[in-house]
Amino acid sequence: MSPKIVDKKAKKQDILEAAMRVFARKGVAKTKMADVAEAAGIGKGTVYEYFNSKEDIFTESFRYFMLQVETVIARRLLKIYDPLEKLDAIIDGWVEAMQQSPTAFPAIMMDFWAEGVRHKENTAAFDLKEMYDKSREMMVRIIEEGIAKGIILPVNSTIAASILIGAMDGLMLQWIMDHNLFELNEAAEVLKKSFVEKGLKADG
Repeated sequence: MSPKIVDKKAKKQDILEAAMRVFARKGVAKTKMADVAEAAGIGKGTVYEYFNSKEDIFTESFRYFMLQVETVIARRLLKIYDPLEKLDAIIDGWVEAMQQSPTAFPAIMMDFWAEGVRHKENTAAFDLKEMYDKSREMMVRIIEEGIAKGIILPVNSTIAASILIGAMDGLMLQWIMDHNLFELNEAAEVLKKSFVEKGLKADG
């Protein structure tokens, strides 16, 4: 009998998603590697073949989640040339990523944020600052492109991008706390109309 071939990439993703479900249910601090192994339906030793520690799993899950967000947004930005439409696409992509991600990922965003602040001096461990920097830089480029074309008002692009990120984070936080408070799609429409279309759009 030939040995069973294991898809290591898929196996690692399975462990990550199992860990996220445990993190969401028990909290990161109370989760043990044995809990992750049980949720994934494998032995604890197998988990250690893919991850060195619980902290390693947590860091990798953050990177995995952000890669999904970046992929969705990049796909939405394809073949869009108008700067205002690009900003709308980023907001829509963010909403899509939140809604399509496994339930556990949005549920532990507070843990992601807390861990990022806790390790802000140790970027190798958990680089939350890099995530914000990349998002802000992308939005700044779009806003400055719009200003150059006369489509967007001449504003401080860094501040405008930071406000947009803050609004998206704030909406996500409130939605995580209470999914019944509002629909993310509706909130995105309000954000686009109030901030992008009415706040940034130059009078034409």
